[in-house]
Amino acid sequence: MDAIVHVVLFLTSLAVIWYFSGSLIETVNQIARHINKSGFVVAFFILGFFTSISEISVAVNASLEGVPQVSVGNLVGASFVILLLIVPLLAVASGKIELKNTLTDRNLILALLVSVLPVLFVIDGSVTRQEGFLLLAAYVTLLFAIRNQPQIQDVEIEIPEPETTSRLWFYITKTVIGAVVIFFAGHILVTESVYFATALSVPQSIIGLVLLSIGTNVPEIMVAVQALRKKQKAIAFGNYLGSAVTNTPIFAFLVLANGTFTIASEQFLVTAILMCFGFVLLAIFVRSKCTLSRREGIVLFSFYVLFILAQTISIAAIVGQ
Repeated sequence: MDAIVHVVLFLTSLAVIWYFSGSLIETVNQIARHINKSGFVVAFFILGFFTSISEISVAVNASLEGVPQVSVGNLVGASFVILLLIVPLLAVASGKIELKNTLTDRNLILALLVSVLPVLFVIDGSVTRQEGFLLLAAYVTLLFAIRNQPQIQDVEIEIPEPETTSRLWFYITKTVIGAVVIFFAGHILVTESVYFATALSVPQSIIGLVLLSIGTNVPEIMVAVQALRKKQKAIAFGNYLGSAVTNTPIFAFLVLANGTFTIASEQFLVTAILMCFGFVLLAIFVRSKCTLSRREGIVLFSFYVLFILAQTISIAAIVGQ
């Protein structure tokens, strides 16, 4: 009975994050329309940040609970899920994703490198504040590189007439309320994740890597569903890439707030290898024709299948000991 209660709490917190994350995205869209900003800037910077609210919530609550390892697994897994699960599946479902007018080739490679750095820093079994500063430096470098690249055209984000000032404040208030609710739901999510990790006798980072990485990427999944529902093949790729990149400074602040800590690194070695190869292929596919075809999506999705198989074997081995 006790286990059932924990399962219900875990699923309820995920459902709350699902609902309020979707509402948050719509609200942010309204704010973006009011300030008359559109295209890649909105997708990469604004939506990229707000679709990472759930990861921020988990990171803060994990720090308060003294279990930063949960957030480490979540952040690494989240970037994996976004670029090697959600984007490939969207390519498979829609037939093709147009990726024109996003980043220059150099900045695309830099963005993928920034996204993969966290997993490279944890494969030695620990993370330090020095590595946290290096991650922040890499992220800031990317921001300056994007700022200085040629003007980016709009990416499938329609901008209607600006809203009134009163409506703007309504949307801002709604955003704050949604963020607060997600924060507290994240607290429950972290608490229950620690419970399951203890009950199964597996490292807390595995729970974050496998379970939370899916749950906290609900906003990105909702964006994908909306893109399919509206039959938009040319999606705002900047949202996905921006969200994956945002996980790096979140990781950096997590390390800076908690100081040096150790982490069970065995499962991250395979993850790092799969991420590196997967991201290299993603860059090659995008640079070739500025599109991601259904066949290319299937190839990238296979990396996530291998990731799940590797983590399942790892968990089974630990539980069986």
